[in-house]
Amino acid sequence: GGRSGREALPPIAAGRPPIAAGRQRYLQECDNHKKAPRPLPIAMGSSPKISAANKELVDHELLAVAALLDEVQTVEEVDLRDNALVTDRSLVVLLKKLVREPLTATLQKLLLGGCLKAGPHAMDATVSVLKAGSGLRHLDLSHVTIPAQFQLPLCQAIGKHASIETLDLAETGFAYHDLTRDCLGAIMSSRTVKSLDIGWNNFNGEVFNALGLHVVRNSTLQTLRVANCASSVDICPSEDFVPPLSRFLERLAHDKTLTMLDVSMNRCDFRTALILEDSLDTHKKLKELILTDNPLGVLGMRSILRLLSRDHTGLVSIETDGCYFGSSSDNMPVFTYTNPGGKYNLQLWRPYHRALLRMLYKVMDRFGLDPTEAFLKINYKLKRNQVNYSHPTKDYIGVWQVPEEGDLTVVFNVDRAIYKRFFSGGTKLEDADNVGFLDAYCMDMKFTPGFKKVIPLLARFRQMNSDVLSQKVYVASLAKDFLMKPAYLSYMCKCAPGMTSYLVSMLLPTIPGGKGVMFCSGLHLGTLNEFLTTHETMRRFIEFNPQNPTAHYKLDLSNPTDYAVAERLLLLDRWEAAVDQKHGRKDISMSGNRSHIRNEKYLGRPLGAMYESVAEWKITESGEFEFDYVSNTRPKRTMTTVSDGLWDDILAELHNSALAVVDKIIVLRSCSHLFYITASQMRSLIGYFKDEESRAEILVLFYMRMVDMHNAKMFRVRYANAWEIKALQTRIGYACFFPFLQPENAKFELDLRVYDQRLCASMFVQLATKEKYPHNLHDYGYRRADGTEDLMPLGVPRSWAEINGIPKEGVFRAVYRCAPEDRNFAHRKEIAKTYGFFDVDGIKDEDVAWWTGLMEPPEDVLNLLEFFISRYENVDQPFVEIDGVDGNGCITLRELLEGLEEMGCKKFDKVKGQKMAKTKEQRIDAIFRYLDPGGEGSVSRGEWNMLQQLWAEFDLSIREFVHFLILTFGTDLKVAWKALDDDGSGELTEEEWLDAVAKIGYFGPAKIVFALLDTTDDGNISLTEFDVLENYKAERFKKKPS
Repeated sequence: GGRSGREALPPIAAGRPPIAAGRQRYLQECDNHKKAPRPLPIAMGSSPKISAANKELVDHELLAVAALLDEVQTVEEVDLRDNALVTDRSLVVLLKKLVREPLTATLQKLLLGGCLKAGPHAMDATVSVLKAGSGLRHLDLSHVTIPAQFQLPLCQAIGKHASIETLDLAETGFAYHDLTRDCLGAIMSSRTVKSLDIGWNNFNGEVFNALGLHVVRNSTLQTLRVANCASSVDICPSEDFVPPLSRFLERLAHDKTLTMLDVSMNRCDFRTALILEDSLDTHKKLKELILTDNPLGVLGMRSILRLLSRDHTGLVSIETDGCYFGSSSDNMPVFTYTNPGGKYNLQLWRPYHRALLRMLYKVMDRFGLDPTEAFLKINYKLKRNQVNYSHPTKDYIGVWQVPEEGDLTVVFNVDRAIYKRFFSGGTKLEDADNVGFLDAYCMDMKFTPGFKKVIPLLARFRQMNSDVLSQKVYVASLAKDFLMKPAYLSYMCKCAPGMTSYLVSMLLPTIPGGKGVMFCSGLHLGTLNEFLTTHETMRRFIEFNPQNPTAHYKLDLSNPTDYAVAERLLLLDRWEAAVDQKHGRKDISMSGNRSHIRNEKYLGRPLGAMYESVAEWKITESGEFEFDYVSNTRPKRTMTTVSDGLWDDILAELHNSALAVVDKIIVLRSCSHLFYITASQMRSLIGYFKDEESRAEILVLFYMRMVDMHNAKMFRVRYANAWEIKALQTRIGYACFFPFLQPENAKFELDLRVYDQRLCASMFVQLATKEKYPHNLHDYGYRRADGTEDLMPLGVPRSWAEINGIPKEGVFRAVYRCAPEDRNFAHRKEIAKTYGFFDVDGIKDEDVAWWTGLMEPPEDVLNLLEFFISRYENVDQPFVEIDGVDGNGCITLRELLEGLEEMGCKKFDKVKGQKMAKTKEQRIDAIFRYLDPGGEGSVSRGEWNMLQQLWAEFDLSIREFVHFLILTFGTDLKVAWKALDDDGSGELTEEEWLDAVAKIGYFGPAKIVFALLDTTDDGNISLTEFDVLENYKAERFKKKPS
């Protein structure tokens, strides 16, 4: 019957559709060149795309692919990227086929990036495609050299294209700057391009400036890449160098559309970073910023991190690999966010300087200051001609329109801001609340990362986990201007456990909270070695006591914790200057600039030679900064002082402690703000420190903690050497250390070039005119600047009572003496209040412990006093004996001579075999003249009482010596005698005595103690004479009767 199934099926060949001519040619070309056909989607008929990226095509293969286009009606994509062997021979054919309809309407992507042999004909054909094609959205010509004659036509075609969105022209040979400006203008005229990559071309400053203007005018561009475009022509070592990219970045202040910006490898340094921060600090749409391989350094990174951390910006991602090394900021103005005050020399043709000036105006705005309050000492020059400077205004979007030419020198002043914020604003602080001020100021001025920005900020740190060096620079960028939290430090320690010590030492100053935070942060340190290393690094920060900052400082500004101390002291200086202004206080600063910082040096050179005030100096991030700080805080007289019993316990602990002297001072400094002391307690404290430097440190530390400054002479007399007093005057200030209530016997030598030394001279002369002028000024003289002497035969000019009447050069010296009856106590209190800021209201003459030091009078006055002490209970008794019971209350020289003779005083008699420079009468005459400072020719009872003051000093010196012996050997003084009389001879010569007391660590007036104990005047002390010290024990140490 019928046909079989096999015979019923048609042959395979007969059922195969014919191969299209284009595909047949493609296969034939592959066969001719002995290459396997590539499974290109369009050749297989599976896709309307020519996806041949990185296929190493050659011309005949691409020609074969082009033949396929004759048979298709749709081509969505032509991707020939990285086919470096194809040339114009095949590219032109392919591109021309794309011009025909309907392919022009369907083509969306034309990707020729990396076709390195594409020539001018291919570019011409590409222009044709652009002109003909209406559907193209993506064009990639990266790494293809576009001949100059085709650059502008190509860019014009792009600009006029109706749909192109993504454009990649990286490394295409844009280098002719005039032409490049026109090309960029044509591209940026497009209303459709959203993403543009023009990196790896060669732009100078003018091209970048034009690009910035075009970007601002364009309302559609969202992604812009300009990597490695900074022209090497603009890069030079001269001081006139302006980073090319800076002009472009400055224009971005007016952009509102960019969401991504790539400026990597453009030689951006800290200056460019500040421009970027200034321009983008209100940009709400920019989310990603790529800065890879730019020499930002710490300063530049700080600007970028501030920008990232702003809550009101849209930035959430930064790429900063390779940005952690940068150029130095030497000799360049630098913006400091925390303390922007200082002197600025700005060349306004530089974009960086303009950005810095805008940042200052923003600070002014934030504080609500008027430009006339914030900007002082303005000097503005145009073409070397001084002209008036007009403060800029904001434009329609809030950008300060600062001048773009001229040289501007200005001092930016934060004092008024502090005054408004803390005295007339909402925050009210006590004058002495230094910690409260620093905390409030840092909350205002340090940069606090926004809540939404903490994650990207810390995430960036974590991403650098394997790059320790980059992490260190990142942390250093956070260590100055940022206000961190303990949780941030904890997280970073977990991310980088090997950097815990570094993280703690760098970031602890950025975390508010005081000692509690310091303790908790120390818990991150896992080993004793880590703790000791960190503690040594942070030593000066840990020791710093802002509630009693008066001290000498030598700080290494490259150490962030030392920098933090310097920064805090500079801020306290401005705070206390504002307090002075609030109370209308006199200027008693060293240089007449109201600063509380004295003797400031940077790198060993006085800052006063370069700046009128340290407030004008911009703190640097390296070098040694050395200075003295003197606080204006003064205690009220009513403050409760340490009880004598507790004070004795403190002194005992000091004496018995095995700590080094420097460590004892550190301990005292840490708690010095917790208590107040009296002048007598200050005196006893000084006595426990042997070397002059330690005694000076102790006095400076507690000078502002004394409640009875009117008794200051009690401790001043312990400084026997004139150079010690000179050193204290230099450190504390000549006005502040002025002997206000008891200037008697004060010697001074004043360099009139220095403001506060002129002030000191005027105070002395003013006091003399109010008491007894000119008699109270003795041994005066004036050495002119040329070295010649003026002995002032007509006396010290009265005009010197005013500081403006004193010459500003030369050296003035004098001694002040005043008889008790000539004292103008009211005026002394007035100058103490006016120039010392001390609380002296209500003090009466009888409240003052009138004092005279043992080193002040001539030696014979002390000899006379020793004679009286050995025979009388007080100095009144010998006065009455000399003057007579019915005397007139005054003693003449003759009466003194006769009286001493009748008393049997042999102190001034000539010793047989000993030569004497003066006769007995001459020696007593010298005593008389000392006791008669007014020169009336008689000694009143008040003048005679100077001996009582010396007697009190004698008595106190002995009691202090006894107290020292008790602390050292116990209450049994015989134990002390055995230690002193180590040879058991039963007697001590003066030489043996001085050696013995030095061995046990006593360094008070040992010679005077010896003279008082040697009642027989035989030059030896016996145990019997030593037993007299029992009478000088404090009551609690004396034996109770059984």
